[in-house]
Amino acid sequence: MTHSLQIIECPPADNVNYLQSLLAVGFYALVLKKEMQPLVAALDFTATQTQIFFLDEIPSRTEVTLQQVAEAYQGGKRQFFSSIKGVGGYLPTEKLLTYCQAHQLFTGVNLLAFESAYNQCLDLLS
Repeated sequence: MTHSLQIIECPPADNVNYLQSLLAVGFYALVLKKEMQPLVAALDFTATQTQIFFLDEIPSRTEVTLQQVAEAYQGGKRQFFSSIKGVGGYLPTEKLLTYCQAHQLFTGVNLLAFESAYNQCLDLLS
């Protein structure tokens, strides 16, 4: 039986091409700062079901371990916040995806699209 887990990505960069690449990944949702709202108007949502949530400020998180994810998942939690490379103190998306694959948890994430978005993020952050 395949179980599902919803990944809510907190993008560390405000670039239209990068955000568009994240839409192609298949995340459950993206959480963006309200100031990024004008960028969203330029995005193409025709091939995605990813939701966009706006916050005045995205709070930094304390580091979360995969053990804590496992415990929370076993306790019934199904939504997890992450960020590529763990920017902002979130669990690194790449580690969360590895965990999901190892435990056969469906995320809806296209791994090739994630790799492309990951590479774009690295370019923007360097």
